Amino acid sequence: MALFAPKCDRCGNRTRNKEDDKPICEACVQEMSLLVAASGEAKRPCPSDGTPMTKEIAHMLVIDRCPQCSGVWLDGGELERLKEGVQMEAVMATTRGLTSPLI
Repeated sequence: MALFAPKCDRCGNRTRNKEDDKPICEACVQEMSLLVAASGEAKRPCPSDGTPMTKEIAHMLVIDRCPQCSGVWLDGGELERLKEGVQMEAVMATTRGLTSPLI
């Protein structure tokens, strides 16, 4: 058995999970399932300019972003969840000895 786990093909984190015989971490599996679920939803028009918005993942949330004006539109409760995700990432970065941006 290897001393170190292989790196996830998507993000580079060490993992022992595999899918289709390739290393992939649990966070990437969850993110991919969110993207698959979101891909079935109809694209919403941007409230500012009417351009169909794209769906993107941010801290395990599917958000709508306008490619024309770069506006980001959140559903109810998503702003709070996004803030919590950013704060958690900052805490984890400091515990690993990394500096984090001010929140």
